[in-house]
Amino acid sequence: MTEEEITKQGDAKHSRKFWVTLGGLGVILVVSIVFVLMDVSGEEISGIVTSIAGIVGAYVIGQGYADGQAVKK
Repeated sequence: MTEEEITKQGDAKHSRKFWVTLGGLGVILVVSIVFVLMDVSGEEISGIVTSIAGIVGAYVIGQGYADGQAVKK
């Protein structure tokens, strides 16, 4: 990777982790609103939101680790 290809810390608008996190929050918001309008129980909504947050969190942590390993090389 060239220096331009490595996203600098603080350059969030080009960060995959930023966009995945933002997308995950958007999905959580939409899912919550839709399921509330469909009268789905709060417990079920909580489980779905927790699952989405877990997947997004795992991705962000994994990419952070991969980015850290790439910088070491």
